[in-house]
Amino acid sequence: MKAGILKENIEIYEPVTVTTDFGNTTQTWQRFYTTRAAVMHNGGTRLNQNDEIFYPNNKTFIVRHYVPVVEKMRIHYQGKKYQITSIVPNKWYNDKEIYTTLVNE
Repeated sequence: MKAGILKENIEIYEPVTVTTDFGNTTQTWQRFYTTRAAVMHNGGTRLNQNDEIFYPNNKTFIVRHYVPVVEKMRIHYQGKKYQITSIVPNKWYNDKEIYTTLVNE
């Protein structure tokens, strides 16, 4: 892995289930890990969700192999949230490629 390509800071968030005073359970996101990554734009589309035009971008984040990340987590990058769709380990370069889609919130 070439360490010089890891130029961007990203934060990895994990889902946490919280029980309220009334017994309801809600899901919140808690910061789990912060690391550096290489970011590549993989394109996107135009969607009409809930009478709103939305442009979901697909990005690939390349991180070191030891970063503890799984598919149920999210990545925060430049003020936007990305849902992880897949994680592909690359044994030749000793890193992980994380494929994501922008979350509409």
